[in-house]
Amino acid sequence: MDTLITSSPITLRWIDEIKSKIKRKIPLLIYGESKYWASFRNPETGRNFVYLQPQKSQIRLFTRLDLSFENSLQPTPSSSGYVKMYPSVFLIRSENSIDKAVDMIISSYEEDLHK
Repeated sequence: MDTLITSSPITLRWIDEIKSKIKRKIPLLIYGESKYWASFRNPETGRNFVYLQPQKSQIRLFTRLDLSFENSLQPTPSSSGYVKMYPSVFLIRSENSIDKAVDMIISSYEEDLHK
């Protein structure tokens, strides 16, 4: 099965960089991929706490963070229960956004620990 089929070489490189930075900061987090999504799983709760949806020129990072956490977060463009679990989205549109994305992934992990 092909994974991350909506990505591009650029967004795949960004994901690799994100994975590398997360592994250095919190090595126990579990990374996984499917056809359209990548995720990080909390080994303590067994829950995914962020989803990354790579596209050709950006990655949508769905987080557990409240919109008030950071002014660059946007409301999740979804309905139903998904918006309750992942209320915010951060758009990674350049390599310059990777460090901020890593910080949001770590904050989302910390948020998941307190639920």
